[in-house]
Amino acid sequence: MSVFQRNRRANQTSSSRFHAPSAAAVRIIASSVVAALVFGCITAAHHYETGAMQQPTPVTVRVARQNVQVLAPDVDTSVTVDKAAVQQLIDAYAQAPGVGTTYSLVAMDAQGNVIAGHDENVAREPASTTKTLTAFAAASTLDLYSTLDTQVYLAGGASNDTGTNGAATIVLKGNGDVLLGTGANDASHINGRAGIATLVQRTVAALQAKGITSVTLDYDDSLFGSKRLPDGVDETNANYVNEMPGSSMAIDLDRQWGGYANPDPDHVTSYPTKTDTPALNVATEFASQLAAAGIAVTNADAPASATTPSDASMIASVQSAPLWEVMKFMLKNSSNTLAEEFGRLVALKTGADNSPEGAVQAVTQIIKDAGIHSDGLLLKDCSGLTLGTRISATTLADVQRHLALLQQVDAVPVLEGELLAGVDRTYANYDHSTYGSMMTKTGTQDNVRSLTGTIATKNGGIVFFATVCADMGDWAAAGAANDAFANGLAML
Repeated sequence: MSVFQRNRRANQTSSSRFHAPSAAAVRIIASSVVAALVFGCITAAHHYETGAMQQPTPVTVRVARQNVQVLAPDVDTSVTVDKAAVQQLIDAYAQAPGVGTTYSLVAMDAQGNVIAGHDENVAREPASTTKTLTAFAAASTLDLYSTLDTQVYLAGGASNDTGTNGAATIVLKGNGDVLLGTGANDASHINGRAGIATLVQRTVAALQAKGITSVTLDYDDSLFGSKRLPDGVDETNANYVNEMPGSSMAIDLDRQWGGYANPDPDHVTSYPTKTDTPALNVATEFASQLAAAGIAVTNADAPASATTPSDASMIASVQSAPLWEVMKFMLKNSSNTLAEEFGRLVALKTGADNSPEGAVQAVTQIIKDAGIHSDGLLLKDCSGLTLGTRISATTLADVQRHLALLQQVDAVPVLEGELLAGVDRTYANYDHSTYGSMMTKTGTQDNVRSLTGTIATKNGGIVFFATVCADMGDWAAAGAANDAFANGLAML
């Protein structure tokens, strides 16, 4: 049984422990099992965001939150958060060294009322906290139980359907899995859940059953149309280090390790360069393994790009992790590539233009249609990597509130993906008594430090918050001030 399934079952059996607001209970969900909460783990986000990595240390989670499926069963949305105390935290933030004067903060209650803030409606550059808007749009739109299958089709579907060289034509078709592994399917990881070696094994079996021993390989990378990157992203994406071009398939986010091994498939701590041919790279690896397995590939060194013929029959496939797990991977690792992909999938689902611009339009419209505060909202992409995006602290906090108010089956993947205080962000300066009570998303560029999240306060209430600090005097100090503000809210 998956963690998500355990969460759903636990939510069904423990819902009576929540105190309901006027409409429905606000549920704060966490995916971590007891061992993870007790012993801790470390997750690196976007390389702009993490700073120095430290070894994980044992953590103590509040007793009331050690029933792991529900982070805060004692939350009472009628509990008020002291406005004067929040204002004191805001005043302290203003005095923090290195913060400067270009910043926004807000704390919001469960009903959407601003408890206190500073320039909370001023839209500023948010960096990777942008991903929370994309996550909300995806959770509101997509079937998060679905998978992204990588498929092999046989043209014509018959054993005697061969070209002039006597080889049958097969098509490798991608449907969005950019976390393929080169080995066998790996059920223990999200990255590599679907493996090329398994796809080759299944393809060989299907071809042999039809008496086919020689093939010509095409690959279908048509899923995301012709435009694969947002305008202007190259300014922060030299050599595709931070984001690969959108693709229907890729191995390990197309990271080129140059002979080095990926130390942990599910934790992004290194940022090697990527290429502009991720789908071709998959096809070439597939052809190589197919040939090694005894199927001659006439064009193994240069598979051809093509669309899948309408009369082709699928003969093999492998499935990615379900989208809720991919969502978790995207948020915990602050993957720009996956954030853009979720935006593109939302665009396809809603009928928006199949382009980066269409993805931005789709996410923006979903945010507005949900009634989320959107004054000043301007998205340049779905990840926050492209400069020029503008989001207010109020919008970021209101996204958190609306996530908590979604149906649990929709909200869980997003809230699970956010970083859990004391477990994922062990380097943050949080009081140990707040461990397990905060789920946050960081955002960082050279001149931006932002933080947004959901907090179960020490007195049993709930608060949604956001900070956006731009053009600060001291980058590290601004990040510390953001953490201090969140820690202070949790202690109320």
